[in-house]
Amino acid sequence: MILPLHRQAQRVLLTLLSLVSFWGCQTSDTGSGPHLSAQLISDQESLSPGSTFTLGVKFTLEPGWHIYWKNPGDSGLPPRFSWSTDPALAVSSPLWPYPERLVTGPLVNYGYGDVLIPFPAKLSADARGSSTTITLGLQWLVCKDECLPGEATVALSLPISTQAGAPSKHYKEFEDAMGQVPVPLERVSIAVEERPDQLIMALIPLDGRALPPQFAFFPDDKRIISNSKEQRIERDGDSVRITLARDALNQDSISRIRGVLVAPSGWGADGEPKAVSIDTNPSAPPPSDLLGVAHAEAKATSASGTLGLFSIIIFALIGGLLLNIMPCVFPVLSIKILSFVEQSGNDPKSTRQHGLMFSLGVLVSFWIVAALLLTVRVGGEQLGWGFQLQSPTFVVVMMVVFLSLGLLFITDISLGQRVQNITGRLHIPTSLLGSFLNGALATAVATPCTAPYMSTALAATLTLPALLSLCVFTAIGLGMSTPYLLLSYRPELLRFLPKPGEWMVTFKELMAFPLFASVVWLARVFARQMGLEPPGLDVVVNVLWGLLSISFAFWLWGRSAKSVRPRVAKAFTAGALSMFALGVYMALPQTEDVEESRARACTPSGTVIPFTDSYGLLWESFSEERLVKVLAQGRPVFLDFTAEWCITCQVNEKIVFSSEEVRDLIVQKNVTLMRADWTSKNPMITAALRRYGRNGVPLNVILASPSAEPVLLPNILTPAIVRDALLRLP
Repeated sequence: MILPLHRQAQRVLLTLLSLVSFWGCQTSDTGSGPHLSAQLISDQESLSPGSTFTLGVKFTLEPGWHIYWKNPGDSGLPPRFSWSTDPALAVSSPLWPYPERLVTGPLVNYGYGDVLIPFPAKLSADARGSSTTITLGLQWLVCKDECLPGEATVALSLPISTQAGAPSKHYKEFEDAMGQVPVPLERVSIAVEERPDQLIMALIPLDGRALPPQFAFFPDDKRIISNSKEQRIERDGDSVRITLARDALNQDSISRIRGVLVAPSGWGADGEPKAVSIDTNPSAPPPSDLLGVAHAEAKATSASGTLGLFSIIIFALIGGLLLNIMPCVFPVLSIKILSFVEQSGNDPKSTRQHGLMFSLGVLVSFWIVAALLLTVRVGGEQLGWGFQLQSPTFVVVMMVVFLSLGLLFITDISLGQRVQNITGRLHIPTSLLGSFLNGALATAVATPCTAPYMSTALAATLTLPALLSLCVFTAIGLGMSTPYLLLSYRPELLRFLPKPGEWMVTFKELMAFPLFASVVWLARVFARQMGLEPPGLDVVVNVLWGLLSISFAFWLWGRSAKSVRPRVAKAFTAGALSMFALGVYMALPQTEDVEESRARACTPSGTVIPFTDSYGLLWESFSEERLVKVLAQGRPVFLDFTAEWCITCQVNEKIVFSSEEVRDLIVQKNVTLMRADWTSKNPMITAALRRYGRNGVPLNVILASPSAEPVLLPNILTPAIVRDALLRLP
């Protein structure tokens, strides 16, 4: 979804990665990416030792798309340039043409459509050789309703001659581009009055000339002015005053204002130049980042537009709240619900303490996850949300934890007294420590679930500075712990719970089975990480589910024997027989699954085989090369980013592809189904996720053709959502 949202004050750009590299040795090489091509050109056909010339990066964009100026405004990132040249050749900083205002909802950015950015260059007098090759690494962010980053390496080979070089075929383009590069404003005095919420800049001509009636100010530096606010111009004789609204987050004294003044009528008698540059303190270094915010990485972007920090925090709070109803968190919810039942007879103060400790456990755990992500991010590692479940060791540890907790629930073993003996000297109530650990456990299993509204907030943490990323993680933790805080601070809500009694023992034992189910789920994740593939994987896991169902049947049978009510005993017995029969049915392998597993086992190693799911649909494994090839053949692609540890992904697949209407449309539209399995760490899939503005699963994308816009479906799918998207395919 593309959501132009309110900007509170801090530019946030969500993350997306698209790696496209091109290199060539021709005279002029062009790099391209989605909606944009970039070309390295020169204003000279050849170079002579000691000569100066101009290089240029020519960006050509599709209609409606734009890239950014050196100060992108409320959002975005400027292009980055990394030169690799002969030591005898020096390339100077870019001469940025003046930008346009790009208005998207409440956001105002500064950028360009098609543009040529010049770079002054010089070949030293002692240059040797018959030619020199200039290589440029480019990174850019191209945006319309969504933003896509791109990378390319372009090269240009220029001959070296003792004769002066002739102008190249691009000379006129350079002439036009240089006409858009601001020139210093001369013989005009500039005075600045600084107010709490305004900057008033007065321009006083020293030669009595008339200044343009209208112009706009584009600041070189961020967080100087509020880009979206009106710039008011007033005349006072020959002088002109421009009133600028200050950036709300910048309350420090501004010692330097520099930027570009663009006048439609021009700054000279002949209407030229259109833009002039100003600097109230040319000798001062560039202003420091007033928030202590580090420069965002160039590869950050968003498939859903750009969001303000306030919006990101709101999304994070809502996403954290919704984590409580995601399937991943249910096992831990059973633990916490049970603890609230047990505490229902306590005084309000004790209940609040438990709620606070649980919330503290959630928050501390989210802070630890944030610290890990930020630490690894500094090292350049590509990670995504839920990355800890890509570690087989972590998966096994969680299996042990869930199994142990389940066994404690279903047996009479009590560790309370032993832990109390250990913590007694520290005067730490065991139950409070348990609440803290429950919060930590909830976080550990909640992170793989990308709740609705949370994926955009999480993606921002890969581009935000460390302090603001920590704020986002804190908001997620607060959102997740809010229901428990509400229950702990509103004890009257606990009165709706039944009074303690024998039923609590039954309830406690019943809550063990969601934990055992989590062990089976994690066993499937672990098996995939160890290389076991469907259908053999499905056969093994179905046996585990069957055994769990049989175990539940025996528990029901045991409860029926303890029940004093005949009807309840009969219900337990009927349930036990049903679960036993279901368990046997699930555990017995299907003949076709066994045969397909044997066929795969006999397949030569390294052979990639399309696989058929339980609904008869043929799937291919994701690869960039295969995706490009299929789209080039004119076939649309349904791309499913999933993981075994993502229960939401599994639920989506069962709900959507069990629909006969959806399956018929897939066949009718000749759609290729492609699955990107992220169960184990896979840099290619991580990069692809970032290209679509996500750093977690689930993600489902429909691609109609190489040139068509990708359609990103919501996190939680229904057959109707997928059906409508498929019907829009040609």
